[in-house]
Amino acid sequence: MTRTRPVVGMLGALVLAGCGPLVAYDQPGVSVSRLASDLQSCAAQALARAPVDITRERVTVQVREYRYGIPRTGYDRVWADIDRNEVVREEIRQQCLQAKGYTLTQVPRCTNAGVVTAETRQAAAGPGSCGVNVSGVGPVIVSGS
Repeated sequence: MTRTRPVVGMLGALVLAGCGPLVAYDQPGVSVSRLASDLQSCAAQALARAPVDITRERVTVQVREYRYGIPRTGYDRVWADIDRNEVVREEIRQQCLQAKGYTLTQVPRCTNAGVVTAETRQAAAGPGSCGVNVSGVGPVIVSGS
């Protein structure tokens, strides 16, 4: 009897996602509420210019097979819904944010950032700055450690 399981370990991916550096849109002095507004307007503009275009396609996925207790890696073909405009939409969103003066910057994750409010101003990326995830906004650059 053959059992198949996906190789992707969601728990491992979630654990690793909380450890590494953050990639944030940087514009020193901009408030968190302004960043959220700019992110939302650029996302809306990108969606208007490249609407969702879902197609159903067969894709190859890697699976782990167990035969007689021995794990083996194999491949299987499954149906998946693919958004054909997802990449274009992300490019349009990034161009919009760049036009508003934002740059994409990688910063270390904060270990002790304090309270971040809507009026908190983004710090300049550099020594002494770090990133914190803000609900509904995403990564924000702040002064701290």
